Amino acid sequence: MPLFFSLIFIMASSVFASSNTNEFIVFNETSKQFEKVNNFDSTFQMENTWRNLKKHVENNFNEIERDNFPLRNCFLEDFKYIKTKKTNLKNITFQMIKQWSKKLQTPVYKIEVDKNFSSENISYDIKQKLLIEANRARTFAYAPYSKFHVGAALITKSGDVYSGCNFENAAYGNTICAERSAIAKAVSSENRGISFQDKMDIVAVAVVLRGGIGSPCGNCRQALYEFNPNMLVIMADIDGENMVEKKLFEILPYGFGPISFENAKVE
Repeated sequence: MPLFFSLIFIMASSVFASSNTNEFIVFNETSKQFEKVNNFDSTFQMENTWRNLKKHVENNFNEIERDNFPLRNCFLEDFKYIKTKKTNLKNITFQMIKQWSKKLQTPVYKIEVDKNFSSENISYDIKQKLLIEANRARTFAYAPYSKFHVGAALITKSGDVYSGCNFENAAYGNTICAERSAIAKAVSSENRGISFQDKMDIVAVAVVLRGGIGSPCGNCRQALYEFNPNMLVIMADIDGENMVEKKLFEILPYGFGPISFENAKVE
């Protein structure tokens, strides 16, 4: 491999974290269950899996969800989008799409972490759990105007997880993004005085949306920067397979935060 392409490959590898390429989900016609397999290449098996996934989620909608056309429509749009993008079904994508049914949701409020937990040592498993939780929160988004649903989930040093979704307003300027929604939940649950900011308790945030990587807007980057410029920002599309990971200070260079006030003080 030429040096130029080797460098490109190395750079891409540092940004994208792919899921286990050998772990697929298939629908077993005999057991009528979804199962993990290492590989499969049957076109019928692929189509059968997608068909039964759609049926599986829709059949598990509760009565309110069944009668809620916008919610059902959002699920169908996500489903068609993912199915168009890929042929087979990975486990992470399976878990993400299931979140549309409240019966099938897997809420994450706490993750076991060690005492040295930081943005430098977040495991792949924790990142996937954050993405699934972000997508779960996304199913609650209130977006009647843009139809653009976003979910975010952050994790603190203690392993507590707080998620949020975007909610819009008829006066557009009052719209709140998913990331700031999650921050509000975390701060209102744990902050005492300014300890939450002072200890830089937010270790990472995962953001999920449909149509590309879940990149936070400028306002959200600034809001996150208040609590830890070094936090890991995990951005993903709704398939959850490829994650773009950046430290917050990388996507908000020369950010303005509490340290700016400290540096301006004159004794």
